[in-house]
Amino acid sequence: MITLRPYQTESIKLLREGFASHKRQVLVLPTGAGKTICFSYMVNSAYEKGTQTLILTDRIELFAQTMKAISNQGVSPQILSANTKIFSKEAPITLGMVETIKRRMKKWNGEYQPKLIILDECHKGNFTPILDAFPNSLVLGCSATPIGKHFFKYYTNIVNNVDVNELIDLGYLCSARSFQMQDSFDDVEVKRGEFVEKQLFNHFDKKKLYDGCVQKYLEKTPGKKALVFNVSIQHAINMNKAFNDAGIHSEVVHSKTPIAERDRIFKAFEAGHFMVLNNCSIATTGIDIPSIEVIIMNRATMSLILFLQCIGRGSRPTPTKKEFTILDFGQNFTRHGLYQEHRDWDLKPPKKKNKLGISPVKSCPKCDFMMHARIMKCPECGYVYPEKKDGPKEGVMVEVKAEMPVQLKGRKVSELSIGELVMASKSKAISKPFLWRVVRSHGDQAVRDYGWQMGYKEGWCFNQMKEMNDCKYKDKVL
Repeated sequence: MITLRPYQTESIKLLREGFASHKRQVLVLPTGAGKTICFSYMVNSAYEKGTQTLILTDRIELFAQTMKAISNQGVSPQILSANTKIFSKEAPITLGMVETIKRRMKKWNGEYQPKLIILDECHKGNFTPILDAFPNSLVLGCSATPIGKHFFKYYTNIVNNVDVNELIDLGYLCSARSFQMQDSFDDVEVKRGEFVEKQLFNHFDKKKLYDGCVQKYLEKTPGKKALVFNVSIQHAINMNKAFNDAGIHSEVVHSKTPIAERDRIFKAFEAGHFMVLNNCSIATTGIDIPSIEVIIMNRATMSLILFLQCIGRGSRPTPTKKEFTILDFGQNFTRHGLYQEHRDWDLKPPKKKNKLGISPVKSCPKCDFMMHARIMKCPECGYVYPEKKDGPKEGVMVEVKAEMPVQLKGRKVSELSIGELVMASKSKAISKPFLWRVVRSHGDQAVRDYGWQMGYKEGWCFNQMKEMNDCKYKDKVL
């Protein structure tokens, strides 16, 4: 049987309470926090109550991981895959691939109606046909990155009771030391919300960048186990060659790698037979190798989901590992913030973008010619804009750290006033759920003070004080 961590127990409690008034909920836990453990526990509870459950994933790696977690509960689910010949509509638990069930739903004519559906990595749009096909089922969507245009349409409650910083303080995740190479990606277009892959590959496909990646690995993290995320298959192959040419044993895995060979490579990497693994779009989910000490983001991405999934592969602690290193060659920290940064996930509709698609422009200070903001030389009169001197130049790698109000540095959370706690939360030094636990632990007057600081009405404070029970937190130094 699974032994739950305190925050996992709290997550399950909040979900059970939520199902009293919500049919579809999202469980948010950071990568490495054990969302598979949580929903496997709920599957077992549902089984004991006679609740028919369907669990769906969209990646073979996640499928195997989920199968193992459920089997550890002493329950054997029915498997639904492309090879399944006989399917029982009465089976208490079914574990399947989402594409398989989408193909078979038409044949069932609505005869299969599980009471509970669990979707792993529910932020992906390929699950929406399932949500449409089973309008009467309770749905638990699980994700570390609940971002998607469909979310607010399908889910009505989100459970997000713990964040990365708190899990680091509790010892369940590693802290990250973050470095970023200064670079400009003005030569790469963005279409449909992501960099154009071919252009991004052309940007990175330079000897000095291959050599620079190897050099920074040797400089910052020599001899440590590193997972490298590259732009494309060819980029991964080229990067792998650069590491091996430098005398660093490296291997490469990508979508065209045969399954058996892929398994061999991951097992050899986990066992420490080589220290650098290059990949493209394979190791983002379903890979659990706690001994990874370095994440190399050898690509740029506009996707916060992809960024967090990639760096989350290095976040799991071991008895000898409490910290991992991130080497970012794609200016991703500038776009998405630090790994430890608190993020307020919600179910609000996405903000509408400028429908006209107007590009930023500027005028030449010499001749007033209007041009795209990225252009550094006026095409009309030849005026050259001076290089900015307020930051590191391209080709320089710098350490990236969170900004902390000076007056809060080195102080314990328990010693802060309500105003200072709010300040710490706004600077993202602590999360809102953690802030709220601290406030409630200090009693009724602290809740009133917090309500006053935030402009809440007296009725809000009264309702919060009625629910104050077991508000514990682990103190820490900022």
